[in-house]
Order: sequence, then structure tokens, then C-alpha cells
Amino acid sequence: MGQETYQLSVRYKDFEYAVSGDRSFVDEHDKVVQTYLSKMMKEDLKPGPGRRGKISSTFEIEKNTPAPKPLPETGSGEKPDIQKFLEKLPLNAEWQFTLAMAYYLSQFKQQPAFTAKMVRKQFREARHTVPNNIHLSVHTCVKKGYLQESGQQDLQKIYEVTDSGFAYIDTLLNHTSDVEKDTENEFVSQDISAFNLENNPDPRMLERVEDQALSILYIYMKEFDRSHMSAKEVYDVLKKHFNTDYSSKAIQIALSRSRPLVEKIKHEGQMHYQLTSKGIDHMETLLGNQV
Repeated sequence: MGQETYQLSVRYKDFEYAVSGDRSFVDEHDKVVQTYLSKMMKEDLKPGPGRRGKISSTFEIEKNTPAPKPLPETGSGEKPDIQKFLEKLPLNAEWQFTLAMAYYLSQFKQQPAFTAKMVRKQFREARHTVPNNIHLSVHTCVKKGYLQESGQQDLQKIYEVTDSGFAYIDTLLNHTSDVEKDTENEFVSQDISAFNLENNPDPRMLERVEDQALSILYIYMKEFDRSHMSAKEVYDVLKKHFNTDYSSKAIQIALSRSRPLVEKIKHEGQMHYQLTSKGIDHMETLLGNQV
């Protein structure tokens, strides 16, 4: 029998707090959230016999509640603008996605002042997994100097993106744009005949998305002497030349879970993937089956 999972979820006005894990982990957060709520509710509690500002639990711990999962994709092929914006950024950590959402609010929705709740709403609009604790992600951005508090309204903190925060996202956007321009001819504009599919694994004949992604790494390693590629580059080749309908995020996930057939390396500030000896052997096995 697997370990039981618990979820703690608290909402008071615009304050929300949610964590999930084993019982001891959730119990620790129970104590933390009681402290937060006690502070926040002091102004609402009037002095009286037996009260002294102490509050009772305003939540329940639910047993076997699954952790939050990504929202399902819609059937529409057209993505919201926020999704297209995120796809341009090489983001990994939750705080980076949180900062990107805040940037989007400021730059594209003309909302320079926003709350954690508004940032959470952007995650949902982007159909991206919402951090378990959005307030912690926002606080991390504040500690790094990318967001700053600018006031409070109805017990809810107001934030703004700092100049450093704008510069951080702008740098990522500019770097991605430059990389795309530099590699467009090399990765996307190749003629499919240059892939030498008679002597290489053909992605069209492979069923698993992981194998299709790995086949592009193999082809570019053999035919173009390119030992590593980013997930975005693999996605562009598959979409352009093999008409796949995977999202760039799906390709990134496929490559990430293909270890130990691939390994991650850092290249010019971006995460790249290269085949290991096991990955090369795997591709050559598939090629043998293909022939």
C-alpha cells in the first residue's frame, strides 16, 4: 500500500495557502498557517472574554487528496497569448514562471500593480500547473529583487515588477530571439533529404514521442555534426519536417524522462540534450528494426 497523501488548503478573504504531502509534513504547515491566520485576523477580532485573538481551525485536512495536476489541454489548436509568451522563455523554476506571469500582467495587460491571486489567475489562463504555494513563489521573487511590495488592500499585499525583474525577463526574451535567428537555417530550413532517412531512424515510423525526439538528436549528431540540441530545436524540426502536433513542452518532458538515454548539458545559458552511449545504441537498435 502506498504512502497516504494529505492536502492542507486554507482560504481567508484573498489569502490562500495550499500544500500536500505526508501527515507530518502537513501537520508542520498546519502550525505555520495558524500563525499566519492569527496575525491576519487580529484586526477582525474584537477583544472579549475567552477570545484573546485565538482562532479555531478554519480548514480540514483531507486524506488521499491528489496533488495538483496540469490542466487538460483544450481541443483548440490556437493557444492563448500567455502560452505563446511562455514558450519563448527558457524557464525551469516555479519562481521564474511566477515572475514571467507578473511580467505579462504588467506589460501586456497593463496591470503594473497586482496581487498573488492575480498571478495565480495567470497560471490558470496559461493552463500551466499552479505552484502549491503561490505566496512562497512571489516571496522568492521579492527576495531576489525582481518583485517589490507596493502597498496593501483588504489584507492583501500589492506587488510590482522591479527594473531588475523587467531586465531579467527581457534578457531571456532577447537571448531566445537571438538563438532562434542564429539557428533557424541550421535546424528548421534543412531539406528533409539531408536527413538521410534511409540510414537513420525515421521519426514517422516511431510510435513513442520519446523515440521521435531522440531520433532528431541522432540524425543531427550523425548528419550535421551537432552533438546536442535544445528541446525547442527538436520541437521545431519535428513540427516543420514531420508535421507532429506535440507542444514544445511535451517534447521537453519526453527528453527529460528519456534518461539515461540522454543527458542534460548547459549551452549558452540554455538546457540542451545529448545522446549517451546507451541512447546511441537504442537508436541503432530502432534503425535495425526499421530496416
